[in-house]
Amino acid sequence: MRPIHFLFVFMLIALGSCKKEEAPVIDLGYDYFPNTAGTFIIYEVDSTGFDINGETNLVYEVMEVLAEEFVDGENQLAMKVERYYRMNEDDPWVMGNVWVQKRNNSSAQRVEDNTRYIRMSFPVEVGKTWNGNAYNTMPEWSYKYVSKDTPRVFNGMTFEKTAEIQQRNNINLIDQEIASEIYARGVGLIYKHLMDLQVQQGDITGVDMTLTIKEFGVLEE
Repeated sequence: MRPIHFLFVFMLIALGSCKKEEAPVIDLGYDYFPNTAGTFIIYEVDSTGFDINGETNLVYEVMEVLAEEFVDGENQLAMKVERYYRMNEDDPWVMGNVWVQKRNNSSAQRVEDNTRYIRMSFPVEVGKTWNGNAYNTMPEWSYKYVSKDTPRVFNGMTFEKTAEIQQRNNINLIDQEIASEIYARGVGLIYKHLMDLQVQQGDITGVDMTLTIKEFGVLEE
């Protein structure tokens, strides 16, 4: 019986020494769209409007503050986004409007001026597409990830991992629609470009706007 006893003990030791393989952690890209109250981002905005009278350029700053979490009408956690404006850094911030954002398992959404957009779709994968206007009455815009975890520099700040979303690329004799956004892990939106122009009988109407991150952080208590 002794040899059988030794074999049994040996098998127990061998089994005990085998470590269970840990399930791989799936990166869905949630950290591209942080959702933590008390954080802020300051942007530089350069906007040019076109109408029959010509063009008007406006340069200003906007600060978005993730202010307060609440339960929305769909019984989901959402975040109030307070937006403040000033013409330059020497001016005081003036409260402008309040948007709403939320992030669930499948998407990141924003309600901007009462219009709801799907800004991101999870997981973040190059080539993935979705309709950014699925929750509003606007025509379909097919959003697409064109890069992921790409290093970029804005205003002297290096962001090691960014993802770019192409939202619109429609150029013809009447319309010039180009839109894109870039997000950085752990920060959120760091760059946005929107050009929405119409050409009719030689007249150009619409807007060409860029928004670029200038500063980000956590509000002091």
